[in-house]
Amino acid sequence: MNDFVKFLPAAALPEGGIAEWSPADAERWRRAAVVRWAAPGAGSWALVPLVLTAAVLLGSGGPEPPHSGTGWAGYPQVVLLLSLPLWYRTMPAATVVAGPLLALYSVFRAAGPASADPSVRAGGWLTVAVALLAATGAVLRLRARRRQRALALAAAGPDRRPLPAGLPRGHVRRGLVPLLAGAALCAAAAALLGTGLFHDLRAHGTGRPYDAAGQQLVALALLVPGVPLLGGGAAARRTAGRLRGGPQPALRIGVRSLSPRRNVLYPDARTTGARPVAGYRPRARNRVPEARVLLGGPEERLRREHRDVDATREPFEAVLYGVPCEGAEVVLEYAVHTDSGTSLCSSVTATPLLPLYGSRPRPWSPAERSFRLGVREGRARARQRPPRSRRSVSVSFSFSDDSGGCGGGGD
Repeated sequence: MNDFVKFLPAAALPEGGIAEWSPADAERWRRAAVVRWAAPGAGSWALVPLVLTAAVLLGSGGPEPPHSGTGWAGYPQVVLLLSLPLWYRTMPAATVVAGPLLALYSVFRAAGPASADPSVRAGGWLTVAVALLAATGAVLRLRARRRQRALALAAAGPDRRPLPAGLPRGHVRRGLVPLLAGAALCAAAAALLGTGLFHDLRAHGTGRPYDAAGQQLVALALLVPGVPLLGGGAAARRTAGRLRGGPQPALRIGVRSLSPRRNVLYPDARTTGARPVAGYRPRARNRVPEARVLLGGPEERLRREHRDVDATREPFEAVLYGVPCEGAEVVLEYAVHTDSGTSLCSSVTATPLLPLYGSRPRPWSPAERSFRLGVREGRARARQRPPRSRRSVSVSFSFSDDSGGCGGGGD
């Protein structure tokens, strides 16, 4: 049912009122976002072909000459290189540190005698360029976050509000699953590498070198997703915990549903020409459907005084708690009509924000009446309408005394 209340009742608002996000301020916040090529999704996908090309070039030097033991010198370079797209997507702060380290490490290897092959040397210099590109994009992302945070705090003002009671379980457990999965993958990789290194060192000087290439390959396959899962999960838990840590700035915004898998945030629910500023995925685990009762009374009166809307056609009001920016998590509280229709309840959603690039939802205009009452009245009129009868043609014959013949008429 599309029973979202268009405008928040007074019972849903924090005491003392709440700041509104003007469309002009929201547009400045929108323009402060990072350029599209450096966004988490676009930037990570742009790195994938470059990383794969560099990896192929680095591995095209042919078989290494016989040596005693396993080669470990180039292993950190390969791990960091192949992990770079996922690091960029989930851990921009770590990418700022890892990018220059990978570039510096690759410079020494590309300039050293170990990379005499032209393809290997080209792969080393391409790795330097990719690492510096990733670090630059990560710096731009962190800078855009700071700018958006400053603009959002200025719009919200100095007041801070406590979060609604009864937050969703998805928010409380945010990041826990990837954190545990990443820790398990990293622990398995560390065990494999430790075993390989132990056997390699023990075989040193015995005349029978130990080849730990198998352990290195399996550990690489575990570390590439494991470290981003571990770091991204830890960052998500830290972000969610910081949001619960105390009163937060709050803004009055608009929310609209573009599809079952994506909602967008507007600066308000009144300005028809305003553009959306951010998005999120509406998931059941991130929502408390009926957090607290706001109002009660006859259904028709409630729906007329507190109009419900079809969220796919126009936005409805909500209170946003937190500081919106790229990578942030916020809490949204809005009003809904219950299934019984005799009360209004608040619904709470806690969700990470997603950036919007090139998203142009259909224009909207405010409805004049309750969406649900309009649907019911339309169905009632359809039931009262007489069934459409099939048009029939009948032919009758009549005899007239003064005509002396026969005639036909059609009804």
